[in-house]
Amino acid sequence: MRHPARYTDSLLPVFERYLNGKKTILDPFAGTGKLKTIAPHATLLEIEPEWAEISGAIVGDATDMPFDNHCFDAICTSPTYGNRMADHFVDHQKEKKYTRNTYRHCLGRALTENNSGRMQWGKKYQELHKKAWIECKRVLKGDGIFILNISNHIRAGKEMDVTSWHVKELEKIGFKLIKAHKIETPRQRNGANANLRVAYESVLIFKSDT
Repeated sequence: MRHPARYTDSLLPVFERYLNGKKTILDPFAGTGKLKTIAPHATLLEIEPEWAEISGAIVGDATDMPFDNHCFDAICTSPTYGNRMADHFVDHQKEKKYTRNTYRHCLGRALTENNSGRMQWGKKYQELHKKAWIECKRVLKGDGIFILNISNHIRAGKEMDVTSWHVKELEKIGFKLIKAHKIETPRQRNGANANLRVAYESVLIFKSDT
């Protein structure tokens, strides 16, 4: 079973640089756990049991994590982007115009209700991630670092500034952005907007501001 949005290899050296020396690391949106390739001791949390089984992740919800307060030195994660990969309808057409590479199609069943992989960019997506970031602040040590891999996407020919929204929400709860990396990645090349893609993903480094 595959996951449609594993970390791109070009992101891993950046993660590794900031995670060096960190003894307790968490990825609360772990997917199939590619972070383990550079941080074998990391704790992984994944809401879908099938993907959690691949990496040995704990099955759980990032908005209500089963961890004590201030127990991790670092958090490194990539939430969903709110793009068309969140489409979760079943396509019964025998001849498809586009190849579908969505969370729902790769998992082979409907996603768990509170999985952001079924949420398009908008209010429901935003409310879930607000809760998840508050939980991350709770379980991260006061001197810990928070590494966020995120990207904008194109909708109806316009770029959705998902990245800035996440930065603002994290700053509201007491994180300070200390470094931002823009890394060119191959991106998805399927679907109706295959020729319209944001060229890079962002890796954002935060420290607690309180």
